[in-house]
Amino acid sequence: MAFISVSCLIGQQHVITEFDHQEARYRVLSRLQTNEGGGNVYTVEFNDKTCTCGKWQMLRFPCSHAIAVCRQRGVSPNTTVHQVYTTAVYQAQYNGHFYPLRHPDYWTDPGWKIRADPSRLTTKRGRRRTHRIHNEMDVRHPDEPVVRRCSICRQAGHNMNTCRNSQP
Repeated sequence: MAFISVSCLIGQQHVITEFDHQEARYRVLSRLQTNEGGGNVYTVEFNDKTCTCGKWQMLRFPCSHAIAVCRQRGVSPNTTVHQVYTTAVYQAQYNGHFYPLRHPDYWTDPGWKIRADPSRLTTKRGRRRTHRIHNEMDVRHPDEPVVRRCSICRQAGHNMNTCRNSQP
């Protein structure tokens, strides 16, 4: 597993302190990074397969902190991977037989048909409305006059049908 081998290299740079040998609880100090990050403290509960970073619980793969604890305990990190992600389970999933469907001519008639509900059909004519959310700039107050301008001469008071500039 390439994931675990890369994490083993990262896990070698953590500092581990044992809290409780009976409960297999460890305090792991992460490595310092060049960007002044790191140096965080995590608690790994080895028997419960949990870490305070949350990656071990979420991904079901051991995080670098758990791998550092595995190294300290002398346990292979491959044994801490959830059983769903093992090679045996992967092979068992594809071990079965796949039976293709027969030709539709050989299918038996179920005795019923699927019918659409015409009341649920929504085909509307015209341009679709936008779903834009309006803000205060889009609101027109009722006392505000509407000024319509001619599209030819841009003067108010008439439209393009009654414009003097459009007639020959």
